[in-house]
Amino acid sequence: MRQRTIKSITFIAGLYYFLEFVLPSEIAGHKNYLSDWIVPVGQFFIILWAFAKGLGALNLSITHSRNIRRRKPGWAYSLVFFIAMIAMMVACYLNTYHPTPAAKSFYNLLFIRMYMPLGATIFSLLALYMASAAYRAMKVRTLEGAVMMVAAIIIMLGQVPVGLWLTASLPTQLQLPRVASWLLWIANTAAYRAVMFGIAIGAIAMALRVWLSLERGMELK
Repeated sequence: MRQRTIKSITFIAGLYYFLEFVLPSEIAGHKNYLSDWIVPVGQFFIILWAFAKGLGALNLSITHSRNIRRRKPGWAYSLVFFIAMIAMMVACYLNTYHPTPAAKSFYNLLFIRMYMPLGATIFSLLALYMASAAYRAMKVRTLEGAVMMVAAIIIMLGQVPVGLWLTASLPTQLQLPRVASWLLWIANTAAYRAVMFGIAIGAIAMALRVWLSLERGMELK
């Protein structure tokens, strides 16, 4: 019964948005009344999204509290999780509802001086891993690797003054900045759009599977 209820609600919700988008604003002289409910239904799903976030925070709290109780390896990080979560909640509450200079300073300390630098650090580490992965991928072992390596060299040289200096004697169309611009805005854009088309088709297929409850993850036990 629980599976049928969840699948039915999922199907009805998806069917509503599908019909509201597909059907015209007027059908045989009658107004499409589905459009009148688009705002209330959207607000209802925003409320559900808030409950989902609360459920996620509760799940994280249960998991980390279990790690602390059982002294699992790395339980100190779970303790840091609770300290950081409570401190950020208090800072956000005080900064929003009691905006005193002390509350603003406390919020700036946690968010601007700690959270944002930590985020920048994580992204810099990701950039390092991406650079190392690109180095491994650009080893000239195949024709595709050679094309990638040549394109990368042209684009890198085309972004710096030395690229223009090396090809200043060539015609304008053959200079590295112009060739790099063509690769970025013509060839790369075409490939990017092709990838986005594929992602869109995959997203539609996944949405249909979730809507019709065909995804294996939808099965409840």
